Amino acid sequence: MNEIKIENSFQLEFIAHYSMHLENLYLEITGGKDTKQRDRYTQLIEFINQAPFDLAFEKYKQIALADTYIHLLSESMLSQAKRLAYLDLNLPWPEQADW
Repeated sequence: MNEIKIENSFQLEFIAHYSMHLENLYLEITGGKDTKQRDRYTQLIEFINQAPFDLAFEKYKQIALADTYIHLLSESMLSQAKRLAYLDLNLPWPEQADW
């Protein structure tokens, strides 16, 4: 997966929503019950809207360190999580998405 450059709070919020949906999908396919990581992203989404970008970005980096399973997800699952993040933020889905 390509490294993502996050430069502002809006991008960070999108990535937090995306990551939260990846966590949900991961729990679905594995039948997992541990929602701690998903809950961390949910809390981060709230934090992003209240804190300066630098603080929120540091918190994101700490949370993201625990995301070690992304290689287990298919391209369609990654795309589904992106679509859900777009919906969360009321963004239009790009016509020619390259993901």
